[in-house]
Amino acid sequence: MSHTPVEQSVEDLIVLFHKYTKPDDKIDKPGLLKMLKENFPNFLKACGREKPYFVTELFRAADKDKDNQICFDEFLYVLGQLLRDYHLQYHRQLCAHYCAQHSLY
Repeated sequence: MSHTPVEQSVEDLIVLFHKYTKPDDKIDKPGLLKMLKENFPNFLKACGREKPYFVTELFRAADKDKDNQICFDEFLYVLGQLLRDYHLQYHRQLCAHYCAQHSLY
């Protein structure tokens, strides 16, 4: 039985996490920065999040146990923050498109 597209996306995210982990199954801050830049450049740019300080703050917020590493649960938090930001950007684009079409002056 083949995966649905969403199931495949979830599996791809698990594989992505493991691509950047160390033997302890965690990602350090340089690894997270590299992973985000290589795999989410358009998301980061669209949301104005391509600056290094964003990753530093995101890492700090995600590292719930303060071990300077990102475990899989903390990785899910990182993804959630990226998706939330991109979702808000999506709504801004819809609003701008609607306003342009209906000349709300």
